[in-house]
Amino acid sequence: MKTRTVKATLFLSILFFAGFIGPLSALSTGVSAQSAPLLVYVSASGSDTTGTGSLASPYATISHAVSSAAAGTTIVIEPGTYNEMVNISKRLTLESASSQPSDTVVNAFGRTYGIEVIGQAASGTVIEGLTVSHANNHGIFVQDSSMVTIEYNVVSNNGLSPSACPAPPAVPTSPCIQENKAIELTGTSDSTVAANTVVNNVADGGIGVADDGPINPGGLGSGTPNPSIGNIVSGNTVIGNAGGCGIVVAAYNPGEGVINNVVSSNYVVNGLPGGIVVAADVPHTSAINNSVVDNTVLNNLIPGVVVHSNTPGDLVSGTNVIGNIISGNAGFGPQTTGIMLIGAINGSAIVTDTTIPGNVLHNEHFGILAENATGTSVSSDNAFDHTVSVPVVGATISQLSLSSLSGGLSSLTSTVSSIDSTVSSVNGQVATLSDVSYAALVVAVVLGLVAIALSVRKRG
Repeated sequence: MKTRTVKATLFLSILFFAGFIGPLSALSTGVSAQSAPLLVYVSASGSDTTGTGSLASPYATISHAVSSAAAGTTIVIEPGTYNEMVNISKRLTLESASSQPSDTVVNAFGRTYGIEVIGQAASGTVIEGLTVSHANNHGIFVQDSSMVTIEYNVVSNNGLSPSACPAPPAVPTSPCIQENKAIELTGTSDSTVAANTVVNNVADGGIGVADDGPINPGGLGSGTPNPSIGNIVSGNTVIGNAGGCGIVVAAYNPGEGVINNVVSSNYVVNGLPGGIVVAADVPHTSAINNSVVDNTVLNNLIPGVVVHSNTPGDLVSGTNVIGNIISGNAGFGPQTTGIMLIGAINGSAIVTDTTIPGNVLHNEHFGILAENATGTSVSSDNAFDHTVSVPVVGATISQLSLSSLSGGLSSLTSTVSSIDSTVSSVNGQVATLSDVSYAALVVAVVLGLVAIALSVRKRG
């Protein structure tokens, strides 16, 4: 399972050398290898009273194992259902013994979160091969940590009793969560969310990356000021989540920001509203040099990819929207839209220097729509078939192409293909979910293949 982390790091490195993203605080998505990791076992038939945490005498709950374990321990969880919320504040690995999320379940019914990873001491934590479900809010929440890996999990049916914030401009009167996603990273850097199945969550959409500070968009109280830098969200299947967007990279705290994050090779399908969003949401915040690369975004209720500067003094700059397949998404108005760049009407919120090469757009009224956005580069190798009524509005198509942007991009296609090959294992996880969700994935793949075929025919 760990091959995902290596491939995602290689992919991020290529983007860096190609000039699409700025310097990173660290390219590694892991921590220094340990000579011999400690092992602690958990079984539904174990005991927190008499168990020792050994294979022969396991603990009964994950929480007891976490509290008993030393930093650096691997907690191996035997198949079963564990009715608890798990709090992690030191570096640990949580992994299923079977590597099958379908038989190893954290059922957080009635709890605030499913699993939370909090603080720098928890940096390097790994959560792998579990189902996390039925939490009131986030399924998995990471705050103010780095080098955390969340991979090969099923995160479903969370957000059942959300601590929701009122819609602006209303002021919250009690603690609430702004970005109540199934998986949320807040103030988190150099972390990886890869090959997870995120389906049928009902609070506020799928996966979120945000900064932290006085506004803690993922938590119930003020946080510690931290940006979110260099995170990778790759190869996830995000289907049918209600209330919010599929994947969001958003800034909430002046002086912090979301910087150099990469959203790549994900399937974002049938969201309510869904789509992929890069945004600055609070005055004088910034989203800088983030990349949305090689995703398939289909049949969501907002534009497929949105780059948005929302309030006065915001800056959303240097966003790269590269090589995505986008089809059948709705718009903010009556017309459907594939890619939308939008700065606030007052002119003091800026979307600037967005690069858009190599995308395939199908079944949208507007292919690429830019409003109050400056310095937009729409390259000539974006593909629009006859189902796109207006290919580009508000920007000029340049003769620049993806292949001419940098010699370092010559290996981009093969690298992305390598990353995508490991995503096939997710399909087995999806098969354990509802027939509706599985059907949505099939539709997504079919529409994606149709869009590719149309693109090839057009380019030929």
